[in-house]
Amino acid sequence: MLCLNAGKNVLCEKAFTVNAAQARILVETAKEKGVFLMEAVWTRYFPLSIRIRELVTSGKIGKVVRVSADMSVNVSTNDETGGKLAFGDESRAVKMDLAGGALLDLGIYSLTWIFQILYLCQKAGEKEKPKVLAAVDRYYTGADESVSAVLHWEGQRTMGVATTGFRTATQPDGEESPASGPACRIQGTKGEIQVFGPLYRPTLYRVVMGEGEKGKVEEVDCPIPKDPEREGRKGEEKLGWGHGMFWEADEAARCLRDGKKESEVLTWEESVVIMEVMDEIRKQGGVKYPEEIESTVYDEKSPLNGKS
Repeated sequence: MLCLNAGKNVLCEKAFTVNAAQARILVETAKEKGVFLMEAVWTRYFPLSIRIRELVTSGKIGKVVRVSADMSVNVSTNDETGGKLAFGDESRAVKMDLAGGALLDLGIYSLTWIFQILYLCQKAGEKEKPKVLAAVDRYYTGADESVSAVLHWEGQRTMGVATTGFRTATQPDGEESPASGPACRIQGTKGEIQVFGPLYRPTLYRVVMGEGEKGKVEEVDCPIPKDPEREGRKGEEKLGWGHGMFWEADEAARCLRDGKKESEVLTWEESVVIMEVMDEIRKQGGVKYPEEIESTVYDEKSPLNGKS
């Protein structure tokens, strides 16, 4: 808000805000000030994500009926009674006055995969919002530690199943290993697309066909480019240049170059709808943050500004 009010273009880390009402205020302010605003969901701009959306819209796997996606990490202390998590109670991950919980931190990626297939790929002008049915297990601090949500697009006759949590890992054998199976399955009437995690930075997908092409499997590796000048720096040799965040930066730069105020790949409207879905999940799960951070009253002098 400080940047928008100062007439600055903004690329804002996910989750966009704490709730949908706050997201709407950001959008209204960006419109009023005539500046660029985009939620920073870097995964959308990976060539892998773009290619998968192209496969879906081309009809390669037929009509998509269901998308399931999981983004979870295991930080359990192996206490079978559901005891404390290894984060520590002062971690932002479980602290209610910092909007802690698995949903806004990790579950946004599960929802990202469901939305970029079942919402973004809908025809322009016909965007349907999903109905939501959710279950939430809460940590003793009040934050959500495990979430399962079914999203139903009744008019499209499609469903998404999003899961996230802190007590089991999507890939218990290692973040980059496909041995645990796909983290996302996009299931159509002719076949399915499997995306291997981590879902925020995927580099491998598989197309498994049915019907006339039954048994045909195509596996595609999409590595993140490496910069020879950066090799040897921590993480660069294994994960590639900037872990792939430069594709998102490129999208923001293209929008600014072309005078666009929002990205067509993640519009203001869609960011707000996703926040509405997370609001509903939290509501059904009884997760409510303190009033000062759920508030829609913006005060530049508030001591909360600048905290994260």
